[in-house]
Amino acid sequence: MNPSFTANNGESAANEARRQAERMADTASDTASRATSTARERADQAQRWAKSRWSDLQETVESQPYQSTAWALGIGFAAGLLLMGLLRGRR
Repeated sequence: MNPSFTANNGESAANEARRQAERMADTASDTASRATSTARERADQAQRWAKSRWSDLQETVESQPYQSTAWALGIGFAAGLLLMGLLRGRR
């Protein structure tokens, strides 16, 4: 039997491996927590930005109703032309 490999050395190696695994698990947990927090913050920012843009659009439409109507009709007409072109191209 090899005198350098005893039961104590094996237990010591197992304990060290366990401690290292625990440290890695803690690090992974911390990283996941930070990623979750960052994702929530960015989602909140995106939601605030979208609400702001929607509010700006609403104010523009209310302040310039005729111009907004003309734009909406033009966009609808262009979308209709594109859709009809796609549908006729299938035949």
